[in-house]
Amino acid sequence: MTGIDAARPSAGPAPLTAEMVADYHRDGFLLLPADHLPADLLAELVAAVPGILAQQGPQRVLERDAVTVRSVYGPHRTDPVVARVSRSAHLAGAARQLLDDEVYVHQSKINLKAAFAGDQWEWHQDYINWRDRDGIARADLVNVTVFLNEVNEFNGPLTFIPGSHRYGLLDGTDTDGMPVGYEDGPNWMATLTATEKFQVDRSVIRRLAEQGGLVSPKGPAGSVLMFHPNVLHASSPNLSPFDRAMLLMVYNGVHNAPRPVDNPRPEFLAEREIAPIPLSV
Repeated sequence: MTGIDAARPSAGPAPLTAEMVADYHRDGFLLLPADHLPADLLAELVAAVPGILAQQGPQRVLERDAVTVRSVYGPHRTDPVVARVSRSAHLAGAARQLLDDEVYVHQSKINLKAAFAGDQWEWHQDYINWRDRDGIARADLVNVTVFLNEVNEFNGPLTFIPGSHRYGLLDGTDTDGMPVGYEDGPNWMATLTATEKFQVDRSVIRRLAEQGGLVSPKGPAGSVLMFHPNVLHASSPNLSPFDRAMLLMVYNGVHNAPRPVDNPRPEFLAEREIAPIPLSV
């Protein structure tokens, strides 16, 4: 698919070609090559990851085994390297093109699928949590993911149903209670685990997969994967002896800023200070 084999972008403030933008809007995702980010910036980012994963606090989420780190949220707020990467024209500039708006980082995280231990993620759409928990009115956001290790068929790549974002929010069930292994966690933890709180109907998943197929973008460290918040996606467990780490940033348009909500999620999950990233970065 052309969404996987995109041509090399320029490194300026508008890094995506018109064809890339069209591919993204058609498929719901776009994979850019491993040299999209400058090599020195990628090296700094990879070097920063162990320190981020070692952070103590509620922003760090563990696997069900209560030992293995699954995710650390909000590193763009606490780590200077991630902050610099998040403001990079290579990433923020691409998000501006896709959203046709100035952008800020609504959420960031390091996602780790540890060797032998990284759990699967069920089929889901991201936007429903941002709408219902964070008060974001429109699905005018984009996930921008930087591969920090090679992503291959063995270590739990993301799998998409191309074009599924065009159907908007899909039929499903909002489950009650906390997932197994997280019963003692705060209520917002239910939106961060592999057992999705909002379960998309399997009949819907099957129908869309029959229409659009399944695609798992793969590539070396440094590859950049962008995807729409309504594209259906999942990932398998990491069966390999190699880690699969990613930096994921959710860019939102400044004209789509969150509205006030009751019981807002912590700021490391949902940014409330809307400061557009300057065009000059």
